[in-house]
Amino acid sequence: MKRALLVVLLLGVGAFPYAVLLGLTRFTPIVEVSFVVGLVCAVALFVLGRRGTWSARQLALGSMAVKLAQIPAYVIWFIVGAAFFLFAGFVLAFFVDALAILLSGLAGLTAVLRCRKEEKLTRKAAVVHGILQFIFCADVFSAVWVYIKSRKEKESVS
Repeated sequence: MKRALLVVLLLGVGAFPYAVLLGLTRFTPIVEVSFVVGLVCAVALFVLGRRGTWSARQLALGSMAVKLAQIPAYVIWFIVGAAFFLFAGFVLAFFVDALAILLSGLAGLTAVLRCRKEEKLTRKAAVVHGILQFIFCADVFSAVWVYIKSRKEKESVS
């Protein structure tokens, strides 16, 4: 049951950039609804993750999966932004990217904090990777690194 809840929350977080792409083709509130759903899922994931509902490894794997699954959406948004640089496309693409990074960053931060709590990351590594979760491109590399660290035994804490 806990694993299914984790999957549902991660899907809610990760769906936003794709929902926006769908929303561009229709006049529906899908963009707003998908962001609100994503934010609710990200906050729930953060709260439940801090309470220890899931292990560091589960959270890190989920965060990494969301960030990797969003790469195609980011590529499409980059193309949209580049194609319409002189128009509103650039602003829209930047806005969508920023909101998506916020949502997936919260999921990544949850994994980082759980790894720190389980002493799989040092304090310094947790601070650095907590920040990297909110930086475009660096977040993907950080998520992979955090997942690799989550699989290892405890590190010496400094």
